[in-house]
Amino acid sequence: MRILHVTYSLAADQGGPTMVTTRVAAAQAGLGHEVTILTRASAGKETEIPAIAGSERVKIERVAPSSAIGRVLGSDSLPVLRELIARHDVVHVHNIWDPIMVHAVNEARRQKKPVVLSPHGILTRWALSEKRLKKAIAMRLLYRRAIMSVSVVHALSSFEREEMAAFGFGGKVVVVPNGVFLEEIDPLPGAGEFQRSHPELGGDPFVLFLSRLHPIKGLDILVEAFARVLERLQHPTPTPSSTPDAKALATALPRLVIVGPDFGMEASIRERAARLNISDRVHLTGPIFGRGKYEAMVDCACFCLPSGHEAFSVAIAEAMACGACVVISPECHLPEAEQAGAGLVVERDAGKLADALERVLSDETGRRAMGAAGRKLVEDRFTWTRVAEALVATYRGVSPR
Repeated sequence: MRILHVTYSLAADQGGPTMVTTRVAAAQAGLGHEVTILTRASAGKETEIPAIAGSERVKIERVAPSSAIGRVLGSDSLPVLRELIARHDVVHVHNIWDPIMVHAVNEARRQKKPVVLSPHGILTRWALSEKRLKKAIAMRLLYRRAIMSVSVVHALSSFEREEMAAFGFGGKVVVVPNGVFLEEIDPLPGAGEFQRSHPELGGDPFVLFLSRLHPIKGLDILVEAFARVLERLQHPTPTPSSTPDAKALATALPRLVIVGPDFGMEASIRERAARLNISDRVHLTGPIFGRGKYEAMVDCACFCLPSGHEAFSVAIAEAMACGACVVISPECHLPEAEQAGAGLVVERDAGKLADALERVLSDETGRRAMGAAGRKLVEDRFTWTRVAEALVATYRGVSPR
């Protein structure tokens, strides 16, 4: 099958959609399909196509920089869209906030080619509430008609499928989660590699947050919860049932490692840590990519993401693949983690999150068992090869609207 993926950007700092696009494309090429990605040229570093068998066949076509008017209207993408759509069997559009998406949908319909849309969570009610007026105007003037005319929407979870119904989309919706390439992660980095490259951590156990530093990710809640954990561990209440792990942890206080690009929160997080008097145990590294990211996941005592909204977090899946237990919010929409015994799903409340973190930090045996369960869950359900197979089956079952 000849598959064309269309996305407005492959810039490495644009988060999940760029990573998902490249991984899906690579997995589909690995299955023997002819795959092309059309994107806008990026000014900075692009997300690379992962080096798995067959991925070298993925072609990337870029819309060259043009006049401001051409970019705003999306007319700069039309010539290459017409040519590429004519040469492919299906068009898979990722994200929506660029006119290139509208032109891709309209041109595919003109050429009678099916169109699959992956919104990546940006058509949920929460996402549309941010910059509400601007998005409402853009929807009315340009985007809604195109969205409503796609052949099928690819939702990442049952939650996103429900949100598409609330948006008003009455067409076909298929649920296919994101995944990971175990080939990218395995063999796992050796234990201690991240600690050795970050001597400021002093070899202490650490909680890992890896995501954008954005208010929706719950980082303020995590910092507050972590301060409470430190207070409890520094001034423990002895009990007859205290475990050896808990006693050891009291002498080796944990740290909080925050990894990710700043989306407006770094200054406030530093201020909050200073106000709580825990700055010496909170470490902001900036973004880390590739093996460095997996080193952090292997070494962490637990991975924590108390996000207020996730359609599907690849970072959680990667952490589980690295054998890390996870502490996440219900809004991450990954109940499978708790069902499989891979971690805890905890309300976005500093007190409850502190209880959960203290529980996993004080029980090394338990969190190792959770990590093993998470790895098995990923192997069984959340790999890009499974995702690619499901999406190809979706392509074959749809026709133009």
